[in-house]
Amino acid sequence: MAWLFTDPLAANLFVVGIMFASFGSYAIYRFLFNRNKPEINMGFAYLLIATGVYSLFYGILYSIVVPTPFTVADGELFGDPMIILGVASILIGVLMNKKVSLAFAGIFTFFGGVLGVVYAIEGYKLGMSSPLYLLLLYLGAGIGGMLTAPLVVLPNKKAVQILAVLVAIAFLGVAILSFFIGTTAIGGHLVDFAKTRA
Repeated sequence: MAWLFTDPLAANLFVVGIMFASFGSYAIYRFLFNRNKPEINMGFAYLLIATGVYSLFYGILYSIVVPTPFTVADGELFGDPMIILGVASILIGVLMNKKVSLAFAGIFTFFGGVLGVVYAIEGYKLGMSSPLYLLLLYLGAGIGGMLTAPLVVLPNKKAVQILAVLVAIAFLGVAILSFFIGTTAIGGHLVDFAKTRA
């Protein structure tokens, strides 16, 4: 049970980065370039389901199972959004796998995006975690999520292409920031863990 008391932040951020890199790449592939090959869609679908399951699992772990070493607020700050993100990723993956319109996922991504923006602002105001990184990370995810709703339903091709670029910028920005934060966290966390073993 010792793994419950380690900090999987770096791994979680890398998975979140992979997920958002996938979202951003798919926005470019499907909505900017207007490509729709079944085998590529299936690859994206399985990738999103896999990362979504991971995100959902750790979101539940943060929010419910492990109140320590995280504070309750940190559990809410990192756990609740991961649950929403995990469900959204699984939902999108399943819809793609079943060849169902992504318009149904747009409802979920819009409200999930609103939640991301709220967490960004409130976490920043409270100075939680690394406030600027937190603000940029959650704002990018939130704004991208909200823009995904019109992206998947608008009939105007030009508007869809513009939205695809904006969504891709937001999501790929989140991916890069996730990888950066995750990478920089590894060294500090290993030092902390090494001290506890000494």
